Amino acid sequence: MAPEGRQPNMVWLFFSPSGRISRLPFFLSWLFWCLIAGFMVARMAANEADETALGLWTLAFVVSSLVSLPSIAMLAIKRLHDIGYPGPLSLCLFIPVLSPIAFIALCLWPGTPGPNEFGAHSDEPGPGTG
Repeated sequence: MAPEGRQPNMVWLFFSPSGRISRLPFFLSWLFWCLIAGFMVARMAANEADETALGLWTLAFVVSSLVSLPSIAMLAIKRLHDIGYPGPLSLCLFIPVLSPIAFIALCLWPGTPGPNEFGAHSDEPGPGTG
C-alpha cells in the first residue's frame, strides 16, 4: 500500500507520469477514453442535421481529445514503468504503424514482480510524489 500522502487517485492515474500501473488499470483507462470518444462521435452523427448541436458536440470531441492525448501518454509511461522500461518509449503509441502493436504489448506484457526503479508496487504513485 502507498505511504500516507501518496494514495492513488484518479488525477494520479490519468495525469501523472510517476509510479506504475498493471495491465488491468491500463486497459480499463484506455477503454474509458475510447468510450468517451465513441459517445462524442455518436452524438455528432445523431445531430448532423442541426448545425448548432453538431458544432457543440464537435467542440466537445476536440476538447476531450486534447485531454485524452496527454492522459494516454501518462498511462503508457506508468505501464512501461511497471514493465521496467523508461517512459519515453510511450511515443511508440503515437506512431501509426507501431501503435496497435505497442498497445497490445502493453496490455499483455506482465509487470515486474516486486519493486523496481520506478516504484515499490504496481498501481501506486512512485517515489517522490506527494
